[in-house]
Amino acid sequence: MGDRVEHVVISGGGIAGTALALALRTAGIGATVVESRPADHGEGAIVRLNPNGMDALRAVGAHQAVIARSFPLVRSERVRADGTRVGYALGADPSSDRGLPRVMHWPVLSAVLRELAVERGAQFRHGHRVVFVDVTAPSVVLDDGSAVEGDVLVGADGTHSTVRSRIAPDGPVPERLGTRTVYGYAAEPACEPPPPEVLRSYVGAKRFFAATRDSHSGGCFWFTSLRARGRPPTTDELRAELAELFGGDGTIAPIVIGNSERVLSFDDHALPHLPRWCTERAIVIGDALHVAPPASEQGAAMAVEDGVQLARCLRDHATPAQAFAAFERLRRDRVEAVVALGMTGTSRAHSPLARHLRGLRTQAKRLVQWQRTPPMGGGWVYDHHIDWPATTS
Repeated sequence: MGDRVEHVVISGGGIAGTALALALRTAGIGATVVESRPADHGEGAIVRLNPNGMDALRAVGAHQAVIARSFPLVRSERVRADGTRVGYALGADPSSDRGLPRVMHWPVLSAVLRELAVERGAQFRHGHRVVFVDVTAPSVVLDDGSAVEGDVLVGADGTHSTVRSRIAPDGPVPERLGTRTVYGYAAEPACEPPPPEVLRSYVGAKRFFAATRDSHSGGCFWFTSLRARGRPPTTDELRAELAELFGGDGTIAPIVIGNSERVLSFDDHALPHLPRWCTERAIVIGDALHVAPPASEQGAAMAVEDGVQLARCLRDHATPAQAFAAFERLRRDRVEAVVALGMTGTSRAHSPLARHLRGLRTQAKRLVQWQRTPPMGGGWVYDHHIDWPATTS
């Protein structure tokens, strides 16, 4: 039987770690997740979970629970301040059985996956910071002095992963992209936001401002992108910078931002290539493995894919080393291609020339294509399918 895995320790209770715990329990493998934040922390931004991520959840019977707590994205569009539409795309192929992208608050997605994982027997230890990692044993020591041990350690501990630093101490670290994504939420936006199920990007004088209405609460989720200069700003500094950028540009941005009770930002990073993914007993997934820029719109979906695929591999192989090799074979080319795609989009986002050329292209498409064949998001990225019953051997 070899050295088959019976219990996995997961450092990090974000989307990747929680999806892995859920998939492991579906495969009959024990899982303990350690996470420094409390279960009800409520932190996080808007999440777009694209059809490939929903496909991964469907593989482990979790898609319906997410659908019940989210809303679909039917289309995205770009408009000028005067309301003229200058571009649009369908959220996904309407003829596909994969369905549409789903939109929700990050803590909602995290809570849904955690609830399902706990129902299936996963253990969670919230409010405990990892202070020591042993990738050989493998185990982690928590700030209360206790240790959590397993047959395998998985680092799902994010962009600045401690587990990654133990697996590949001389390896690359995520690079700063020089941009900062700002997210917000206004329960009462005090203006007319986009209709439900539409992501509308307003073309302002200096920046875009993208917004969508939560069809559950009626509130308005929004985001934009800034240049990252110096240290991360405080909330008051963010609000002041946004007020200067959007003031007087004629869009809904100043009103929505001014009425937002939640404003937060994240400096954008990317990790295009990590040569070493694992040791004999430890491996990294999610943002610890491949940091995708926001332009990819694939951070959450790729994290879910990672968790489900790694669980399949640990289910099917007699040793952790064999499982890790299968996981890397299944994932490396795909995740590196997705990150590369996102980096291309990010590099163009703040170029005046690129914005001008993009405007000319969208005008041409509008004249020739839009009324006949609306463009659709996704392509090869959305088409990914996980066949849960099939073996990875």
